[in-house]
Amino acid sequence: MLNAGGTPNIAGYRIDPRINRLFPLPGSTRALAGGTAAGPAQVSFSPDGAFLMVTEKATKMIDTYLVDDTGYASAPISNASHGGTPFGFQFARNNVPVVSEAAGGLEGTSAVSSYQINDDGTIEPVTSSLGDTQKAACWLVVTDYRTYAYAANAASNSISSFTVSPSGSLGLLNAVAGSTGNGSSPIDMSLSTGSHYLYVLDDGNGMVTGFRVESDGSLTSVGTIGGVPSGAQGIAAR
Repeated sequence: MLNAGGTPNIAGYRIDPRINRLFPLPGSTRALAGGTAAGPAQVSFSPDGAFLMVTEKATKMIDTYLVDDTGYASAPISNASHGGTPFGFQFARNNVPVVSEAAGGLEGTSAVSSYQINDDGTIEPVTSSLGDTQKAACWLVVTDYRTYAYAANAASNSISSFTVSPSGSLGLLNAVAGSTGNGSSPIDMSLSTGSHYLYVLDDGNGMVTGFRVESDGSLTSVGTIGGVPSGAQGIAAR
């Protein structure tokens, strides 16, 4: 769990499979490398569970933690983000995280980077700050088959699409693969099981916009639905 208020930190929980309940993991709280100035955005385990990663928007840092077999994380390992304002991320093949950067491109536009995580928890860029000419990339998703990535550009009301190679190298597929409409301010996204559909939470107008994910990575609009409460932040799809 990522706690952003006060002095930001992470804290662990365990799942009791007998009753399907969460319980705090005693003594698992760990600080973020950036301390009170971190401005954290997201936390996630690597697919193999060996690493935990946190993006720090305010400090231009990416924290990694080694995770042992009992679920406890190491002290934070501080890594410099290649671009400004690292925000959302998701892992592609071979534990390669793909990270959106709200201000990683030219003149503060959106960008996306990918990294290799070394055995000691340090990271090295695979693709560095690939710009998409849009603004304020927040959340990012990678398809189940790890071939495409999508970034939501909150200040441009758009979704950008990227190709992801087996090694984690990125390519810009379409700077505006999908539009969510004027004033929509897309902030979060989720792919359905099998990555056949992409659903986008539009914070600016209280809508959810849906797209069908085509075999070539392009997006086809399937409509919108309203009634999302003001202040809603996350979205999940099945």
